[in-house]
Amino acid sequence: MLQRLRTILQNILRSKFVRDTLTLQAGTLVLTAVNALSFVVIVRGLGPEQYGVYQLVITMHGLLMTLNLTGLGPSTITRLAEAVGAGDGTRARDLMAFFLQASLAVAVLAGLVAWAFGPAFAAASYDNATIGELYRVYVLILFFDPIYRLVLLTLQSLRAMRAFTILENGMLLLEALLKIGVILLGGGARGVVLAHVAAVILRAAVAVILYRAQRRARPALLPTIPAVLRGMLRNSPRPYWQFGFWLALDKNISSLYTLLPVQIVAMVAGEAAAGFLRLGLNALSYPNMLFKGILTNLETRLPADAGQGNYIRLADNFRRLNRWLIPASAALYGGVALFAPLAVPVLGEEYAPAIGVIRALCVYGLITGIGGSFGPLYRTLRMLGAILGTKIAALALAALPGLWLITTQAALGGAWTINLVYALSVGLTMALVWPRLRRLAQEQRERDAAG
Repeated sequence: MLQRLRTILQNILRSKFVRDTLTLQAGTLVLTAVNALSFVVIVRGLGPEQYGVYQLVITMHGLLMTLNLTGLGPSTITRLAEAVGAGDGTRARDLMAFFLQASLAVAVLAGLVAWAFGPAFAAASYDNATIGELYRVYVLILFFDPIYRLVLLTLQSLRAMRAFTILENGMLLLEALLKIGVILLGGGARGVVLAHVAAVILRAAVAVILYRAQRRARPALLPTIPAVLRGMLRNSPRPYWQFGFWLALDKNISSLYTLLPVQIVAMVAGEAAAGFLRLGLNALSYPNMLFKGILTNLETRLPADAGQGNYIRLADNFRRLNRWLIPASAALYGGVALFAPLAVPVLGEEYAPAIGVIRALCVYGLITGIGGSFGPLYRTLRMLGAILGTKIAALALAALPGLWLITTQAALGGAWTINLVYALSVGLTMALVWPRLRRLAQEQRERDAAG
């Protein structure tokens, strides 16, 4: 019996996908524990009002970034993985140059908007101009974070998952420690914002050092930093923007599913209520991280299978993944809902109103746990136009019920609004994407049989 189990385990571990996923998950478990500690310290240290201020700074950033239609993250990982898979160093260089070129343009424009209108927007929306002044500082991350993100995307495309895990987890650990230090020194919301900006600058510097080390191991594939910078000045964005534009619309509409409820709750019920809703969303992000390694690996594996035209393997792998992902999500978020009241002694009695919000958002966690794997799939199948239609439809259908829920139940109504819009969106997406994948796999079987 033991020999059979050992053989099965050895067969499973022969798969690079499985090994890479285990590497990512191992790092994620450590990171989850560190971030959970940071979360508790920040929530308790700031208190409901200051925590609400800090979270509304992040909400302002999210709302402004919905106007960013470059789609750099998802479009770059899809195309860079294809370039790396083909061994095309020139294409990889051009993609990296476009990423930095577009990121700089976004940073300059967003910085100008934040400095010109941030305090006025915050005063009009939250009756607190200080939130806008803090956002003027926070927006500086846009000038440094793209460097770090590009190196992460490069490592992901290379499937250098150990280096990816070390960089990502190490830098998030640094950020957590800086924020904890600021809280212990009594820095308040302003101090946490400054700590975040400092962490972003430091991780950009570390990412450059790590990239140089990776390039020495792959000089024919990875361009030098000066070559990428020259490409920023010389290359036209025209060949790259369209695919990224559609991906950005997809991502930004999804962002509105949580940003709009938080914004409306803040306008209707105040900063503390918005803080409770953001606290619930942040609390759910920790169990979500247990699936992060799988989805990160999926973003490169699916384009690779599709690039080889192997839709049978893609469909089989996707089916097997969801056979355990669905019950695992149900068990995980059911447990979170059951034990949510235990958060009160940890966070403090003043956060007791957030428990109902956390429990309600476990529905959101379950839905996104099930539907999260469909994002990489529909991007790989180039179904963005159809999926955008379903996402806009979901937002429109949830609008009036959501407004009623928020005006009558404040933060709890915001949570159920998020549940509603995600349920509509994921349901419509699954109804479109899965039949398309099955059809492509069947067409491949027919071609193989005929050939």
